[in-house]
Amino acid sequence: MSVLQRVFDAPSRLTVLDPLAARAKETADRVLPGGRVRGWLHGRPAGHPLHPAAAMLPVGTSVSALLLDAAAVVLPGGRALGAPARGLTAVSVAAAGPTAAMGWADYTGLHEDQQRTALVHAAGNAVAVALWSLSLVGGRRAPLLRTVGTLAAGAAGALGGHLAYRWAAGPNHAEHLPHLAELAPADADGSTDLGSLDELPEGVPTQRWVGDAPVCLLRRGARVHGLVDTCSHLGGPLHDGEVRDVDGRTALVCPWHGTAFSLTDGEVLDGPGTAPQPVVAVRVRGGRVLGRVEGPPKP
Repeated sequence: MSVLQRVFDAPSRLTVLDPLAARAKETADRVLPGGRVRGWLHGRPAGHPLHPAAAMLPVGTSVSALLLDAAAVVLPGGRALGAPARGLTAVSVAAAGPTAAMGWADYTGLHEDQQRTALVHAAGNAVAVALWSLSLVGGRRAPLLRTVGTLAAGAAGALGGHLAYRWAAGPNHAEHLPHLAELAPADADGSTDLGSLDELPEGVPTQRWVGDAPVCLLRRGARVHGLVDTCSHLGGPLHDGEVRDVDGRTALVCPWHGTAFSLTDGEVLDGPGTAPQPVVAVRVRGGRVLGRVEGPPKP
């Protein structure tokens, strides 16, 4: 492992942060609005976390201000660039609030090791915003404050990227499973035999396998519904979850972080998840349950 990897991985091992992380989660859950507003903060309408996209505004404007400060040093009459640099910095400060709210919403649905890294990421961003704010009244020190603030934001952003890609906070954890299911033995319709209908308990989520892909089946009388068993949010086992009514629709709720998926089409109805859950098309024939994992559209 390289030195850089060790540096970026170090926050995830800081167990000393766990009490603070727990309090931060409780506070964020209490302060942030719930319902549809929380869903927007997560990025549910977009189908992926909104926080990384929102972060482009404060980062972009702060880097632009940094470039203006650099140009002011080398260009004749560069002092005139101070005003637009302050304006861009003010935009960075204003945009940091909504961006942070989205980040804290996502934070509430992370594992402990991810939360440790997220806390350090948030602390770096807080330092950046504090320095940007001071630069607005910093006089001659304003360019220096803006520069250090932007460097802090850059370091925090790099750690945030590491959290997303190395520690998988945000990606769809179920995307690969339809591809694994394609390797299963199937009939002419592409369906796999998942056992006898009589073997499925009534109203209890049950795990079965389509090739190497785990699926979760729910029997309701003579009908069977199915979703891929690995939660798209952070990989939780849906067969250990509970069936609940959400906004008039029957949903399967992940036991790890509470993401609720519609049993009929896999749509995210509640919780921190944003990516829909792959659906298992189930039919019953001759007392046997046949299922086909519906993957992404094919050309």
